[in-house]
Amino acid sequence: MITELIFDWAKRTPNRTAMIYNGYTLSYRSFARCIAGARRYFARQGYVGSGYAVLAIYNLMNFWILGLALRSLGLTTVALRFAAEVDRLAAEVEKLRLSNVRCVVTGSAESWSRLQGVCTELGVPLLSVSPEFGDPAWEVEAFEAPQPLGGHILMTSGTTGSYKMVLMSAAFDAVRLRERVQVFGVNQNTVFSVFDLPPWTAAGYASPASTWIEGGCAVIEQGDEPYRALLRPGITHALTTPYMLERILSTSPGAFPRNETMQLAVGGGAITQTQIDWAKARITPRLLSLLASTEASIIGFTRLDTPEDHKWHRPVLGRVIEIVDESERPVPAGEIGRLRVSTAGGPTSYLNDEAATRAFFKDGFFYPGDLAIMRSDGRIALQGRVTDVINVRGSKISPAPIEERLAELLGVSSVCLFSAHDDSGEEEILVVIETSSSIDSGRLTAAINQQLAGIPRRVRYVATLPRNQMGKVLRQEVRVKAIESALKSRQDSL
Repeated sequence: MITELIFDWAKRTPNRTAMIYNGYTLSYRSFARCIAGARRYFARQGYVGSGYAVLAIYNLMNFWILGLALRSLGLTTVALRFAAEVDRLAAEVEKLRLSNVRCVVTGSAESWSRLQGVCTELGVPLLSVSPEFGDPAWEVEAFEAPQPLGGHILMTSGTTGSYKMVLMSAAFDAVRLRERVQVFGVNQNTVFSVFDLPPWTAAGYASPASTWIEGGCAVIEQGDEPYRALLRPGITHALTTPYMLERILSTSPGAFPRNETMQLAVGGGAITQTQIDWAKARITPRLLSLLASTEASIIGFTRLDTPEDHKWHRPVLGRVIEIVDESERPVPAGEIGRLRVSTAGGPTSYLNDEAATRAFFKDGFFYPGDLAIMRSDGRIALQGRVTDVINVRGSKISPAPIEERLAELLGVSSVCLFSAHDDSGEEEILVVIETSSSIDSGRLTAAINQQLAGIPRRVRYVATLPRNQMGKVLRQEVRVKAIESALKSRQDSL
């Protein structure tokens, strides 16, 4: 579906820009030519039909060219997330239960340590491919591909310690990408900056793809300076994460211009009020929060105009969203329950994982594991994770709202709360604060007393919290390290 529409736009508007990658401009004609050339190469090698193709490609322009070519031949693509995974490739293939891996594909100009050796161990061909197949004399041919078209595997964020696979088939693309077009307001004049969001994530996959099916331009900026994507004139839309936003805002004043008309959406975690204020002042006044999941796509899309917009998400039109109790019955407005979202038009399971599917998909709904409240007007406020609820001496605490408030009060990037045991074996709250500088003891005591009054707690400081590639805090890893550290060296209770 994506490739077919790219070919269609190449015929209709051949000179229109499809992609700007690190300053390199690719027209729809060139984009289609490269995909067609890659298709011919893979077809001559016999890679037509079902099976999986693992893509070890850092360069995102090449990833899209080669990945779409493979999908148009019927293969399903899956991305290696980072170079460190190469040594675990065999175990990864086995863990993900991916049978019929036909090939591993990398870019001819890229170097992935030990990739050839691991492929030899697996008995899987390694193809080192250059995507520069475009023939200047070639006219865009009719799009022909086997049915069904191949899909692309997305990975959940792994914040619970386990990555799960979600298959985006061509049929799901037809629904979910069109939904994204409608929600974001994408059209042929859209110039959408996705920074360097990786294509194994829902945002990194769907944002460029939804732009191309409408004939717009995707801007991709890879490297250690994400703010450089904002130097491109004419950007109409952008999508980032709170972690990447923090990196952008940490640059010196004047590093990039303010764009009065650009729509900047922030998803993949909770944005702080401080980030909201600074982003509006330095980047754009048109700031929105994106509530979404890999499995259920966009749940809420809220323009951040008033203080209540920071907490209360606006559900997207047409999505069936419910707050239910433990018996799966909807709770009254204003009561906390479990959030669930209809799976209509999207995936209804994890790929090759029956146990996880039973835990998160049920009766036509996906359960993301969030506690939430719904107001009478339909707006939703998250109240933390079901599995993160802390029970300390009979007091049940949902940590996410407290973590957000503490981060705001203390002026730090992140705070994590966990239940632990003190030296006598009694339960307490362990407060892990990410900060590179000291915090005034009076200010710290006041903030924690305000949020955790009457609850025993201890505080640990870390310079940086472990995060995944999307910037989400890896809570289980934080918990293990913090508790191990606390056992070695206890700080005084506040």
